[in-house]
Amino acid sequence: MKSSNVLPVRTIMLITGLLVYLSLVSGCAELDQLTKPRVEGLQKAPDFNSEALTGGGLGGTQVVSSIVAEEINTESLQPMLESAIRKKRPKLVTGANGRYQLTANVIANDISRREDVLEDTVYKWTKRRVKVSYTVIDTTTGEQVWTGIIQTYDEPIASYEVSSNKSKDKVLDAVAAAISKTEQYPYPAVPFFSDVAQHNFEGFALNLPKKIK
Repeated sequence: MKSSNVLPVRTIMLITGLLVYLSLVSGCAELDQLTKPRVEGLQKAPDFNSEALTGGGLGGTQVVSSIVAEEINTESLQPMLESAIRKKRPKLVTGANGRYQLTANVIANDISRREDVLEDTVYKWTKRRVKVSYTVIDTTTGEQVWTGIIQTYDEPIASYEVSSNKSKDKVLDAVAAAISKTEQYPYPAVPFFSDVAQHNFEGFALNLPKKIK
């Protein structure tokens, strides 16, 4: 069935153009703040601010997973998380003696596919969605000072021009269409979990309390 919904394609084009424009007029730090993922269900202690975080430092970090998947290796994800924090918050002191302890729990790793047909063009998307629940604890009190969930995803698109030549036999056309979709118009490859997780970890770092200039 053909669909006239072209919003996803146009949306991708508009977002791409906006990001290119922003990269020209803004520095990396400003662009990060504009494009960082939002935090779902954020709960933050009033005294957990930029000064407290900078002064106390971020101590131990650990990555756990509530789901089982071959690509989720918590041992390799832990240094990735620490690297992402250092990359996006270079002025934040990290180390074993830090006041605050972080636990990142991978709670979702979903893969989905969708298709849209416009005129003689087939559009196919493959999406990986990763959700991570973060908890920051003040080791001096044992209290949670920052909790929330961050969702990130990657959704590459592939487009194919479809021949408009049709036979007079509708049954043959239907069979040919089914075969062609399977063999000639494949979905894009599934994005790597590590890439989507990296974006998620960086999003956490960007959402930590930060002094506004």
